[in-house]
Amino acid sequence: MELRQIRYFLAVQETGSFTRAAEKMFVTQPALSSAVKTLEEELGAQLLVRSHKRVSLTAAGLRFRDRAFAILAECNAAKRDLMEQQSQRQIRLGILSTLNTPPINQLIHQFHTTYPEVIIHLQSGTKDGLAHRLGQDQVDLIVTALSGDEASLTTLPLFQERFMLMVSSQHHLATRSSVRLADLHGEPFVLRKNCEVLDQGKRVFLTEQAQPRITCRTDEDSWAMSMVRNNLAAAIMAESVDEAGVVKIPIVDFGLIRTVGCLWRSHCEQEAVQQFTTFAAQHCAPPERGAMG
Repeated sequence: MELRQIRYFLAVQETGSFTRAAEKMFVTQPALSSAVKTLEEELGAQLLVRSHKRVSLTAAGLRFRDRAFAILAECNAAKRDLMEQQSQRQIRLGILSTLNTPPINQLIHQFHTTYPEVIIHLQSGTKDGLAHRLGQDQVDLIVTALSGDEASLTTLPLFQERFMLMVSSQHHLATRSSVRLADLHGEPFVLRKNCEVLDQGKRVFLTEQAQPRITCRTDEDSWAMSMVRNNLAAAIMAESVDEAGVVKIPIVDFGLIRTVGCLWRSHCEQEAVQQFTTFAAQHCAPPERGAMG
């Protein structure tokens, strides 16, 4: 019997659905169903009544549910006891790789300065990758791009920001106060494969019948920025990205934005997570929208 199986079982009984439980736990529905089935086989009893309308508990499931809550409570108590014995608290913090930007960097620096006793274990990754780590209890909290579908009680929006054209200060568009997508037709361009709005952005370009000339594809923003800085191509990135020698230009007909925020698991009582979210709500400032460049 694994704690993962118990968590999946409790998620199903709470939501009444394998699909919604899988979304809640950030795993695929087949993986969650298989884990619960294996748990039933190990216990030698059917725990759930499966139907198209709603999944419900059997008599055995009702009895096991109380045991399952007790098991998780004991595990959480054991974790808390060990953490309280440590002289320093810890937080496993996941950061979206495209959020290596001044507002987030400043937030982490200010939090560490204010709470030097909290050890930060920092991880970076893609949006889907971080969500998976959160669901598997590999991180305590993630700072990511929110879709708006997350549970409100475990979500903290911090700020919204536009996507803008990034060009070298030597680029022929660098002196423009704004551009339209049509101005980018045929321009050498970096395709950022890790962009959170990549699919939506492609549709916007198609709608405007504008097609930049893709000269580089990369999932590393550092390479994309290197291409831009050396005037080899342009890119579209979030406005909080800041780089010497790079000019940021508003795209008047692009219109896509991203909401940056914190996401954590429900029933998380870790003090460091509560400290971080409270601190972030008070100190994380959105990117300034002054002069560009």
